[in-house]
Amino acid sequence: MRHEAPYPAILARLVASLGYKKGWRFQLADLDRGQGSKGLTLVINITGPNSYRPWETISVNHYVPVPPAAYDMRSWRRWLLDQVLLVERHEACEFLLFHIDENGNLSPDPDSGYADRPYAPSHGPGNDPYLIREVGTDTDRRTSFRGELNPP
Repeated sequence: MRHEAPYPAILARLVASLGYKKGWRFQLADLDRGQGSKGLTLVINITGPNSYRPWETISVNHYVPVPPAAYDMRSWRRWLLDQVLLVERHEACEFLLFHIDENGNLSPDPDSGYADRPYAPSHGPGNDPYLIREVGTDTDRRTSFRGELNPP
């Protein structure tokens, strides 16, 4: 597959001027995103609490392929908003949890049994990590985009 478009100079200027939350950085890069996918990419880097170990700080890159388009400023600006919202949705699905006690019942106690994360994104190869899934396995949730199984 191959796409071509003029370099999005307007997008580059918007990304260079983009501000959002503390700990969020944006850049354009021509890079290999893995799994045979490469090209112009919006990199959204987030540095903040780890959703699975909130006492730890983590830095994560979200790689977003830039569409081969010759958009005007308004359209690129809206495209950037849409990408930020996708990343926010992804992060919300990682952070949302329900406490479950040792008997499998909902519990108000955060130190009970375990945390159920029913919408945790699937990160593994072939999965769209921005899709909200109702059903996913623990392995789906813990598998990195490189296919490596992360610890629980």
